[in-house]
Amino acid sequence: MITVLGIVGVATVVWLAASAALGLSIIVFVTGSMSPTMPTGAAAVVQEVPASRLVVGDVVTVPRPNSATPVTHRVVEVASVPGDDRSRSLVLRGDANSIDDPDPYVVDEARRVVVAAPGVGWVVIAAKTPAAMVAFSLIVAAAIAWALWPGERRRETAS
Repeated sequence: MITVLGIVGVATVVWLAASAALGLSIIVFVTGSMSPTMPTGAAAVVQEVPASRLVVGDVVTVPRPNSATPVTHRVVEVASVPGDDRSRSLVLRGDANSIDDPDPYVVDEARRVVVAAPGVGWVVIAAKTPAAMVAFSLIVAAAIAWALWPGERRRETAS
């Protein structure tokens, strides 16, 4: 039990360090627009990159105009923006869609999908619920208490 929690702890620290150093984050697909490659419930690790590094075929998350919800679709066209060397105009389309998104997205950076895993998003969503956080905290507290609790061997050698 302690070994498993130690591995989870080390993995968490490694993820936090890598995400901070490399600009990584996790997104969860809540619609089927990227099916079958990234179906509803898939999770993806994304990395913040300058728009100048984007190419046709990349899957990116960009802000949706007039909405708090971003869009994650595949890049089907990249064009320069006159007078702005940093920005690009992106035409996007979901893999499950037969037509491009109605308007191009003009961005100077985007979150590009590095790797995706079907079904893992549901675990991420469940882990963020208050019940899961409380349960995990109680398990960690119990494991620490168990590890620090004086055992029979310790009492004998102390005498």
